[in-house]
Amino acid sequence: MSDKDFAKLMEIAKESIEASKKMSKKEAIASLNRAGILTKKGEFTKNYPALKAHSKRK
Repeated sequence: MSDKDFAKLMEIAKESIEASKKMSKKEAIASLNRAGILTKKGEFTKNYPALKAHSKRK
């Protein structure tokens, strides 16, 4: 990966982070659901047991 490619990925990541800060809870759950991380009910899918365990500790 070139420095130019890396810089572009970092720019996209920063934009995504800023966009996520403006999401409602419902929008965030929908986004994580589309990524396969959460179910529609907001529960972690079976592929993310570490995240599920971490969220229970809080």
